[in-house]
Amino acid sequence: MRKWSSAVLVLIGVFALVTAGLLRFYAPSHAEKTPLNLDIKQVATGPAKILNNKTGKIDDVTLNATRRVRTDSAASNGTVTVVQESLCIVIATDNVPECVDAQDPQGRLVSFTTDRSANDRRSAESVNDPKYAENINGDTNAKHVGLTYKWPFHAKKQTYKFFDPVSQQAPDAKFIGTEKLAGLTLYKYQADIVHISLPVGPGIPGFYSDSRIVSVDPVTGAIVKGIEHQTRYLADGTTKALDTTLTFDQDAINYQAKQAKDGRNKITLLTVILPIVLLVVGILALAGAFLLIRRDDTEDPGAHAAPADSTEPVPV
Repeated sequence: MRKWSSAVLVLIGVFALVTAGLLRFYAPSHAEKTPLNLDIKQVATGPAKILNNKTGKIDDVTLNATRRVRTDSAASNGTVTVVQESLCIVIATDNVPECVDAQDPQGRLVSFTTDRSANDRRSAESVNDPKYAENINGDTNAKHVGLTYKWPFHAKKQTYKFFDPVSQQAPDAKFIGTEKLAGLTLYKYQADIVHISLPVGPGIPGFYSDSRIVSVDPVTGAIVKGIEHQTRYLADGTTKALDTTLTFDQDAINYQAKQAKDGRNKITLLTVILPIVLLVVGILALAGAFLLIRRDDTEDPGAHAAPADSTEPVPV
């Protein structure tokens, strides 16, 4: 019985140790991938000065920017995720919904844009392949560069290219420090575009500047908080058509922080906790098998010894 038990313990021990090694060294390639079921709503709000096309004056308003991020699961695969984004910016007045169309009687629509990108599920870098049908506002000639909606897993304190769909440029996003938020220590990066020629509206030439600061969970690459300061000038360079600073609202921050924490927990469970538990189980199982074998040897030391010589009694 003990021999059978020790054999079972050996099998358990070997299985546990092998599984621990597999989880420790191979699980990251599966756990550290962008999910294929993203369905995110992010809202940013902030004050703005905006040119009123009807009056020609600058209005002081508040803007709401609602971004929807959804995975095209059918187009995605094991290594690439395809994401469809929409961004609607409206003037926050009279209980405006998250988006209105261009025929809104109150003229509250500032802009509505779409962006379809393909990204490596681990590095978050853009993937340019016609089969993924990337486009910006339907323009299939647009090519994404660098990062788009998240950072890579285990982000570093370094510079990354951060794509801006408005200008279709990828300025340097430089590491500028850390920030503690929602129980997380985040890495902050800043990407600037300074005064480039870009239409401020259909057929209206002008100049564009943009500064984005993102606070990123370095483990999962999730952008937990974003602040964007954008200005647009008419072609004369002095008339400001738009000046706004938009910041993630608290709901967006809370949601992104939860996503980051959930991702961290999954990675820790698969790559740290389970391997340690299995390592302990494996060692204990092998130790138990060794003790059973030793006990058998101790309790029956002469099981294989030759029988002792017998002496017949001497007759008297």
